[in-house]
Amino acid sequence: MTESADLTGLSTPVRALAAAVRAVAAVPPADLPGQLAVEELRTLLALSEQLQVAVLGRIGDMDRRGLHDLDAHGSTGSWLAAEPTSHDRGTALLARRLGRLPSVAAALDAGRLTLTAAQRVAFAVEKVRGFLDRPDARIDGQPSSAVLDAVIVDGVVMLYAEALGGVDDDDPRLQRLLDEVLAIAGRAASEADRVEAAFVALSVRIEGRLLSSALQRLIDALLPQQLEDRTERAHRNRGLVLVRHDDRPGGRLEADLDAELYELLETSLTAAMATDPDNVTDTASAAALRGAGKDPYAPGLGVRPRPRMARRHDALIRILTDWLGSGIAGSRGKAVPHIAVTIGLGTLERVPGALPARGRSGAALAVSVVRRWMCDSQVTRFVLSLGHRVLETSHTERTLKRHERQAKLVEVGQRCQAAGCAHPPGVPLIPHHPEAWARSHTTSFYDTVMLCETCHLDLHEGGKTLRLRDGRLLNEDGWMAQIHAA
Repeated sequence: MTESADLTGLSTPVRALAAAVRAVAAVPPADLPGQLAVEELRTLLALSEQLQVAVLGRIGDMDRRGLHDLDAHGSTGSWLAAEPTSHDRGTALLARRLGRLPSVAAALDAGRLTLTAAQRVAFAVEKVRGFLDRPDARIDGQPSSAVLDAVIVDGVVMLYAEALGGVDDDDPRLQRLLDEVLAIAGRAASEADRVEAAFVALSVRIEGRLLSSALQRLIDALLPQQLEDRTERAHRNRGLVLVRHDDRPGGRLEADLDAELYELLETSLTAAMATDPDNVTDTASAAALRGAGKDPYAPGLGVRPRPRMARRHDALIRILTDWLGSGIAGSRGKAVPHIAVTIGLGTLERVPGALPARGRSGAALAVSVVRRWMCDSQVTRFVLSLGHRVLETSHTERTLKRHERQAKLVEVGQRCQAAGCAHPPGVPLIPHHPEAWARSHTTSFYDTVMLCETCHLDLHEGGKTLRLRDGRLLNEDGWMAQIHAA
């Protein structure tokens, strides 16, 4: 809205809101004391979400009454697309569906759910709605009661605990969620309403960047046969094309990978990237530069990280060079791949509603793929508690042992434990000791925090305080007292 916009014909509340927005925008935030600036920003964010919900109601009203016709538009979606706004046809679709999403509507009204999260939940519910409340009392071929109990209770609780990086079983947050999902599972409501309520219970508790993958894992738990079918289609459509460039050296690689090859390639490339001597994020290389009084990330050193695409390309060179140079190209038989897979015993036994297996990349894996791998692979088992904790172990070595590091990666979901870290699953993580090994000479499994290279540098080199996904605060000297409720 511009300053010259005519507001005289609008309702009194809207005119007052427009004036208030102009007044807020006129205040230079840099003139506010730091703590006041933080509190006002927090308040503005909350008010912004409330306004978004009010706008959603207006969009729904336009759709129900066909008010888009007044501006010569054929639909609410096309009307929104023509307006200078970030709202689009997806918002119109959510407004239209909100009448059959009672838990989403209630959470929006209460300010517990953002508009973006509401859209994701609505989309997830619609993906499974056609498989719910069927006359045969089955969901994707499995008994519905068993599936719903497992997904609503076990699945939601596990994903929440994992999103926090692991919590104690008696953590009040975990217990409150457990009480809520048990009540949801026991409701005398339709299957769709209970699934929606469970999705909302998880969505209001975890970071937005984790929500889409978490909801997809619950969908895969509800519809395991659909995951099997997608895996089989990917296998049927698998292919790899190597095309040589006509006008320059080299060529182009194009591929449609099935689940097995994707996990093998992702694991191999990540390992090769981590050992690349020209990669500045490699611990030894970065340490050498710091020892010489240089910033590994400073411009002009010629050692800044290459783009991820280039690093993957160079990693594949290293893999193929090592493979050919090892002399095994002419041998027979196959080498057992070292692939990290998180899978529950219930999933292996095909218990209805069990969360699907997940590869190191974060992708869901059909149980048939994992079973095939287990036929000729060594298996290391980690037992997780209700709060997604791995059993404690400690020793006097300087850092976590290989199997302990793997256990920690399982516990934190292959993600950096710093809240808000945008790195995806699979980025190399560094075990950090809040209680420095130089002081204690002990490495504790529970007390180790897994951080990406960027967050680890922020802690040690940047002198920053990190908030972890479970709400704890950490700086270079160790754990800190809470300064604000998580």
